Amino acid sequence: MARKTLFAALAGTCLLALSAPAPVQAQAQMAAPAADPIATLPADQRAFVADGRTLAHLGLTPEKLRTALAPRSAEDRAAYVKALMDMVQAAKFQPGVDPAEIALNPMARGWNATTTVRPAFLDKVQREPGPFSLKRYQFQKPGVPTFADAPVAIRKEDLVAGKVEVAFVGVPLDFSSGWRDAKHAPVALRGMDGLVGADADGGVDPGLVLTLADYGDLAIDYMAPDRSMDHVRSMIAEMAAAGVKPFIVGGDHTLMYPDVAAMVDSYGAGNVAVVQFDAHPDAMLDDPHFISDTQTLSRLMQDKVIKGTDVIHVGMRGRDADVETQARLKAAGVRIKPTAEIAARGWQAVTQEIVSGLATGPKNVFVSFDMSVLDPGEVSAAGRPVPGGISMREAIPMVREICTKSNVVGFDLLDTAPILDTTYVSRLSANYILHACLSGIALRKQGKG
Repeated sequence: MARKTLFAALAGTCLLALSAPAPVQAQAQMAAPAADPIATLPADQRAFVADGRTLAHLGLTPEKLRTALAPRSAEDRAAYVKALMDMVQAAKFQPGVDPAEIALNPMARGWNATTTVRPAFLDKVQREPGPFSLKRYQFQKPGVPTFADAPVAIRKEDLVAGKVEVAFVGVPLDFSSGWRDAKHAPVALRGMDGLVGADADGGVDPGLVLTLADYGDLAIDYMAPDRSMDHVRSMIAEMAAAGVKPFIVGGDHTLMYPDVAAMVDSYGAGNVAVVQFDAHPDAMLDDPHFISDTQTLSRLMQDKVIKGTDVIHVGMRGRDADVETQARLKAAGVRIKPTAEIAARGWQAVTQEIVSGLATGPKNVFVSFDMSVLDPGEVSAAGRPVPGGISMREAIPMVREICTKSNVVGFDLLDTAPILDTTYVSRLSANYILHACLSGIALRKQGKG
């Protein structure tokens, strides 16, 4: 039977079970009521009902199911649950029917064309390795926009020769859920103010203290973005190996996986802590795709890239932060600082606890900042906005303090969606967040950490 026909038949079965005809209802009313209608089900159906996650996936709880089963006869109860079981089974992967993956052509001449680095020998102008300026005028912004108006580096040798301390790199990735336009964030943020000049509250101009570079954008295969994950991971690890702190501008929160994995590749397992600013847990289980922004944190822990005890999650809220998910993360050791706690106790107290917690864990810290952590009333252009977020007045000093007091080895800014930015405010705010961490790193270099 075709899948479409099967689903139609199952839907019809459910509708018949849910709206039993009058004679059946009358028979149910005449039947002796059971104390627990679930107890009258066959053993295999009771086992099915006992799986709370399966029921939740169907939008049911045991209480709702009991309410639906109570007025029915034993025969109709079994039919009702069987219809649910059939739907769940039909939704699963069907070997021999469903393709396990999208077929690609390994014989294509350009299989790795997007990730092949152009040899330096082909450069028309031969030069010594090192970052180079794109400025036309000495006292104005460069003719070609760059992050923080920094000089450009295009190869690892440029980073090493220039003794670059912080390098910005764009990863224009749109992968999975939400209202997407994250792939345009790198180019949009390069052309926006907010990354140059002094931090008035921090008392430092990071551009005068740190050696910066713009490392361009990494290649993404838009037809099969999952193919790009290994390339992003290796390129970020390459930057770290050059002694650079990567500042990754995404791109959606799928990128936290290769970014964190690259840090672990560079500094060793168990030597990297993660601070995740995000409205969403990103800890979904059993998604049809192994790679997506809705399950980045859970995949990092399942794949043993990081331990839950080395993760601090900041700003969680909204419908994705359900009780079961939070309980699962806490059981794994993840320390959660929800938005409600920041509002109740103040950003200063919460930030102090974050910094103190980081001091007792791995010495290398990676900060992942999703724009959804901010309230959409202030920053509308987040890929997955959630009302009730923290303010920029809270976010800037929190990020600055963490980057000042901790040994931050990398930072990513994710899920800025320029197409939703009807003004310049979201892009400007995104750059101010980057600048806050940059200022913290500069202050730490000056011994003020």
